[in-house]
Amino acid sequence: MAFSGSQAPYLNPAVPFSGTIQGGLQDGLQITVNGTVLSSSGSRFAVDFQTGFSGDDIAFHFNPRFEDGGYAVCNTRQNGSWGPEERKMHLPLRKGMPFDLCFLVQSSDFKVMVNGSLFVQYFHRVPFHRVDTISVNGSVQLSYISFQPPGVRPANRAPITQKVIHTVQSTLGQMFSTPAFPPVMYPHPAYPMPFVTTIPGGLYPSKSIILSGTVLPSAQRCGSCVTRTASRWPWMVSTCLNITIA
Repeated sequence: MAFSGSQAPYLNPAVPFSGTIQGGLQDGLQITVNGTVLSSSGSRFAVDFQTGFSGDDIAFHFNPRFEDGGYAVCNTRQNGSWGPEERKMHLPLRKGMPFDLCFLVQSSDFKVMVNGSLFVQYFHRVPFHRVDTISVNGSVQLSYISFQPPGVRPANRAPITQKVIHTVQSTLGQMFSTPAFPPVMYPHPAYPMPFVTTIPGGLYPSKSIILSGTVLPSAQRCGSCVTRTASRWPWMVSTCLNITIA
């Protein structure tokens, strides 16, 4: 199946939720599930990567449970029958608290990051390319489910792409990522100007865009903008450089 790198995120989907993964799972695809664990109902929830909407064939069942100290069950379901469970203890999730789950698809396994830290590795029991649907059910409220295509990698060699966290200083335009979470870097360090590209997955809450470059000595002005169509400019940053360069 051909991967589509422009799939928009699912925003504030109702739970239970089932949605299509455009192009299916691909090696290097990262899927982020962001939401809040409900404190008033239930003691577990699940994220399933499955074939179709029936639930009979689930390649990866990730099932956090808030009982017996908290743990997660990982499993695979084929033709309606579950395989042997794999349990991961010391669940870093709490009822009533927000969470961020990042699932990285690799050729041999799924890697799951919970709130920025690697939590579990689950080796494939069935070919992952059969998966075309993600489902979420249980005691959670979802903010978004986003898709980051293969080819986007962090600046370091961490086992999974990490979120960009930045602090905006009082001076306009000063933005820095924290040392623990380096910014996501695209494959090529320099691009010809003017530069135009698509934003994989579009814009959604918590997504950060960092522009890094060098101001040329002859420059008087530079700017960036995000737009939906050529005639609409909902966001623009422009910097005037009326300065003397020694």
